[in-house]
Amino acid sequence: MDEFRLQKAQQLRDKGGQPFASHFDRSHLLGEAQKQKDGKSVSIAGRIKLWREMGKVIFAVLQDQSGTLQIAFRTDSLSEEDFESAKNLIDLGDFIGIQGERFTTQKGEPTVLVKEWTMLTKSLRQPPEKWHGIEEKETAWRQRYLDTMSNKETFDRFMFRSNFIRLLREFYWKNGFTEVETPTLVNTASGALATPFSTHHEAYDMDVFLRIAPETFLKECLVGGFDRVFEVARCFRNEGLDPSHLQDFTIAEHYSAYWNYEENMRFTEKMLPYLIKELTGSLIVSIPDRDGNLIEVDFTPPWPRLNIRDALFSACKIDIHKMKTANDLRKAIEKNGIKLDVDINSLERGNLIDQLYKKVCRPSLIQPTFLTEHPIDLSPLARRNDDNPIITDRFQLVVGGWEIVNAYSELVDPVDQAERFLHQSDANKKGDSDAHEKDDEYVKALEYGCPPCSGWGMGIDRIVALITQQTNLRDVVLFPLMRPTENTPNTIQKTEPNSNTLLLQHTNYGHLLPAAHGLLEEHAKNIKAHLIAMGATMAVFAKKFGGDENTWKVAGMLHDLDWDHLEKDAEEHCGMTLEKLLEPIEAPQELLADIRAHYQEKYSAEHPLDTQLRKTLFCIDELTGFIIAVTLVRPSKKLEDVKVKSVTKKLKDKSFAAQVNREQILKCEELMGLELNEVIEITLEAMKEVAEEMGL
Repeated sequence: MDEFRLQKAQQLRDKGGQPFASHFDRSHLLGEAQKQKDGKSVSIAGRIKLWREMGKVIFAVLQDQSGTLQIAFRTDSLSEEDFESAKNLIDLGDFIGIQGERFTTQKGEPTVLVKEWTMLTKSLRQPPEKWHGIEEKETAWRQRYLDTMSNKETFDRFMFRSNFIRLLREFYWKNGFTEVETPTLVNTASGALATPFSTHHEAYDMDVFLRIAPETFLKECLVGGFDRVFEVARCFRNEGLDPSHLQDFTIAEHYSAYWNYEENMRFTEKMLPYLIKELTGSLIVSIPDRDGNLIEVDFTPPWPRLNIRDALFSACKIDIHKMKTANDLRKAIEKNGIKLDVDINSLERGNLIDQLYKKVCRPSLIQPTFLTEHPIDLSPLARRNDDNPIITDRFQLVVGGWEIVNAYSELVDPVDQAERFLHQSDANKKGDSDAHEKDDEYVKALEYGCPPCSGWGMGIDRIVALITQQTNLRDVVLFPLMRPTENTPNTIQKTEPNSNTLLLQHTNYGHLLPAAHGLLEEHAKNIKAHLIAMGATMAVFAKKFGGDENTWKVAGMLHDLDWDHLEKDAEEHCGMTLEKLLEPIEAPQELLADIRAHYQEKYSAEHPLDTQLRKTLFCIDELTGFIIAVTLVRPSKKLEDVKVKSVTKKLKDKSFAAQVNREQILKCEELMGLELNEVIEITLEAMKEVAEEMGL
């Protein structure tokens, strides 16, 4: 806050004025006043964008949503007091209202001669320097109001987005669609393959999810008698953040009774060309590719069609129809030397195909292209193809390497749907966090009968980003979610932990799993087996307690990452060395705090054991190390030969592995609510699953 501006606000009050007015009656927006004839009286308002004092004349520029307009304060049109007050009390960034007369200067500039002026809002901070706009991206995202007030290009981009959604709605209405609203808080996370956000409903005392997509509710509308419905919906997916993905985003979804996916393709070829032509004046537009280079794209229909099997075979010589299981596909991916951006061991066949396609095919699809014939296990809500039961009647529209539209002929057979939900639920239990869970209420609705139909979804953020030539989705979202800075702490008030909040307070960082593997390879040598064991064990306990498995796994894998660098200096453990090691992956503060919490001797006050993740990490840290010690004294030195009773017996022998803190292990009953033998059994089985990777 500027002290001088604050003093000016007080001076206005001392004069009987009000630095923060309640209203102002405008006769014209600035863009309208600019077009009026000379001599026309106008009442206008706006923010002071420019201020030039020239003796007995002051020229200023006002700004509002419609544009800018020059105004002139002159001593021959104002009293001396009003002129001096304007000169001394008005600053850049202030909102003022004026009444005056439209005229044109000798240089041909439309101007309003000020007859009366009123301070509407006194700005207490200096606006961006010279109004050249915010150039630093993070500032633009965090303080979008500065970006839009000072950068016309940014303001116009968000006006474009608004007009795009308005035209989209009008197009739907003209084609017989009814707009509906569906729930954001849901009992079951379904509607798409993705990891959900969870929260707790205090009034009902139950855990709920933020919707992944509105799909199932929109189809229930068709069950209930609606013919064509659409929604412009906010959706939430608790997944990785990158320039082409946001965890909270906007999509348009529609469903039409009696259509199939072919009719939806034709509808898409009508909709998008109409919107683009109306908004840009042409069907040929320049968009950024994945590297940010502008490329010319022609949206003139019809668009080519390409099935996903042929696309993958052409790109990497893998025939997915011959890969019957996830293991078959994993072996083919490894044989071809393809490195995916995810842990392939945690995914089932459908999501493996999806990740493979995104890696080797999608970046090369520049011109609008329909990708068709997706595998059945990648499309749990899509209708099975009549001629080939292993594929679905589905398409995606890809432009510039970005998926813009996803649509299919809908599955309306409740028996088939229930079976697919069961398969997805099993995959979820095996560790595929993107897989669907069961949705019994939706299956019940289908049992009453749903007409044949086709559904369609389009990412609003993505299509707007492409057309406005942005390479990061946050540039088309007015107020993207950002991690709080030190000066803007998270203001959520946490209540005392209980069984429901121990998990729900936690921030997920599972998207760092691939990076965590890289850090282990680079920095862990002597400690590597322990970190692999911890990662695997934490993931299993996450599943048991309902936490995010990848997040818990990352915490386990990285909790002792600095140990090999410290020469066993326990006092320095989890300190600056760890921070430096985690810098390359931009680790969130939550991860660092979770890791430090396991070292209670040093960090108990700052990072208490107040979440289930932290309690589990604290207890099993010593246990995994102890089990490794037990393994190494076995004749075979193999984990497969270690039994639970062997571990419990050695725990009682205080002379064996004396450096292990047994009290920390025994805390499991108090902190985790599980008996010691159960914790040992779960930990041991998890370690056996990664025994080969551990070298045991």
